[in-house]
Amino acid sequence: MLALFLGLCLAAPDAGAAARPDGGAPRKLRVLVRLFNDGFLPPQANPEAHELELLELFAQRHGWALERVPIERFDELVPALLDGRGDVIAAGLTVTPSRQKLVAFTRPTEVVDELLVTQAIDGGVPASPAALAGATVHIARGSAFVESLEALRAKGIALTIEQLDGPFPPDQLAWEVSRGARRFTVVDSRRYEAITAYTPALTAAFAIATERPIAFALHPKDTTLRSQLDAFLMERSFLEARVDSTGDLDAIKQRGTLRLLTRNNAVTFYLHKGERLGFDYELSKLLARQLGVRLEVVVAPSYEALVPMLRAGKGDLIAASLTVTPERAAQVAFSTPYLFVKEVIVERSAADAGTPVTALEHLAGRTVTVRPSSSYAATLAPLATKYGFTVVPADEDLEVEDLIADVASGAQDLTVADSHFLEAELLTRRDVRAGLALSLDRPIAFAVRTENPKLLAAVNAFVKKTYRGLEYNVIKKRSFENRKQAVAARTADSFKTGSLSPYDGLIKKLSAQYGFDWRLMSAQAWRESRFDPKATSWVGAQGLFQVMPATGKEMGFTRLYEPAIGAHAGVKYMATLLRRFDPALPLDERVRFSLAAYNAGFGRVEDARRLAVELKLDPDVWANNVEKAMALLARPKYARRVRGGFCRCQEPVDYVNVIENKYHSFAQLVEE
Repeated sequence: MLALFLGLCLAAPDAGAAARPDGGAPRKLRVLVRLFNDGFLPPQANPEAHELELLELFAQRHGWALERVPIERFDELVPALLDGRGDVIAAGLTVTPSRQKLVAFTRPTEVVDELLVTQAIDGGVPASPAALAGATVHIARGSAFVESLEALRAKGIALTIEQLDGPFPPDQLAWEVSRGARRFTVVDSRRYEAITAYTPALTAAFAIATERPIAFALHPKDTTLRSQLDAFLMERSFLEARVDSTGDLDAIKQRGTLRLLTRNNAVTFYLHKGERLGFDYELSKLLARQLGVRLEVVVAPSYEALVPMLRAGKGDLIAASLTVTPERAAQVAFSTPYLFVKEVIVERSAADAGTPVTALEHLAGRTVTVRPSSSYAATLAPLATKYGFTVVPADEDLEVEDLIADVASGAQDLTVADSHFLEAELLTRRDVRAGLALSLDRPIAFAVRTENPKLLAAVNAFVKKTYRGLEYNVIKKRSFENRKQAVAARTADSFKTGSLSPYDGLIKKLSAQYGFDWRLMSAQAWRESRFDPKATSWVGAQGLFQVMPATGKEMGFTRLYEPAIGAHAGVKYMATLLRRFDPALPLDERVRFSLAAYNAGFGRVEDARRLAVELKLDPDVWANNVEKAMALLARPKYARRVRGGFCRCQEPVDYVNVIENKYHSFAQLVEE
């Protein structure tokens, strides 16, 4: 029924980029970026994010405001620069001879190798370019890799270069190669390291080009800005080269970066609608701000790896809900605790789950599954023999959420979780419950190297200043207590008058402009805000359609609390998302995917579609296919197989279903 009420989405005029201010006004550094760039979970794998961070530091140095100017298509970035719509491009551009004829490049922001990648199959992996004779290499049209491959052909290698049109995510072709859908593609070495973390079937054959510079692009006539950026990048290069990776606070401030070692889960660090969130991450961000440095996130592959990575200088501190234990304290220096939690038994809440575990005697004959390296294992060990239960070792790669989900499904009998982890899980699930508390309050703290006493002192001062303060309590409440702001439903009486809300006229006008049925858009506004233009979500989304301020700004909209502006931003964002999905897909499926992307992000839906392929579900159908795969992204063992990592993706599944049901109700209440 959904498709019957929808029209094709039509593009509308953009709000436009701000012009360069007059001479007397503070200068704006206008940065051309790709619209809604969906980055990788490891931020260091995203050159665009890295370049934006550098430009933010550069702008702060000069006292300028930084304004992002979003461009929808990659191939429109250079024309936009030459047309004067921006001052600099931050899009991970490789310096090539053809591009140098059009724009001026700064010193490199980084240098990468270009790797031919393939799937390791029976035919073997080519060891040299000569082995590519007769092969086809697929790349996105306009990619810098074209020139490198053309150089191989100029040397007599008879290979075919097939350029594909489309808004490909940077890892799309590599993923297709890993699945055997294509034989070869090319990725840069920075991307390759991140991609192989979740696509182990992919392997690098050899480099088709080495030490390729990536740089900022500027208008050829803007020599002053180029000189300023070159000087800034030279300074950064010298400072970073001289800083000891295991240095104390002075070295961190000289580098200008605090490197956070953490894990990807619902409590520590995750992505939501492009925002970086998580209790430990957000506290660390406050710490970095207090120290006057930027925060760089390094996601460890396992809990076991956190301490070795810290000691090896791959990070400066650990914030991963790490319990203070004597064994860990022998290897690292712990800060003053920033949280106290209990270790609790987690059991199924179903009626057939057996006797609730409210005393140690109730554990007799039961099995409790935990990671051997966790603090829970040490707690359980002396109790197991005394009370007659069995401790089962879990895979070290599993997260607490995985084990809780196994308990919920009946795959495991019991597990143990820190109380704050369980609180976060109970925000979205009702199939488990807290059983017996195995401990009194246990301290959670930051960890630093023992030879970094100045950093430890600074962290302790931060905890003393921040603990249970306003910012701390806001982060804690958002993380563990309440993810939704309650808003009053204002629709009950309106149904009796033949209208859906006080904003029917506005939503009708905007829906017609962008090619949607206004009742669908009304159903979405109802789900987002209950038609309250002043509503604010737990992550800061605003207005009738609960648009994130950053997303609104990318599309040219501020003052989202004003009904006309907030509604325009929401409907336009839906239209933009709809255009990003393959037009060959059935329209009703594209709309469902777009709704899910509105709630969780475009990259999350693409992650779910890829996972659906692996699970032999239909990636082009939402109901009972992509929605199933999406819900599984809340399981870390599935989340580590996609580029966006962990996601509480039952919420977008429910979001789509609620809006579709409400839309059907609205369609029966009022005519089109």
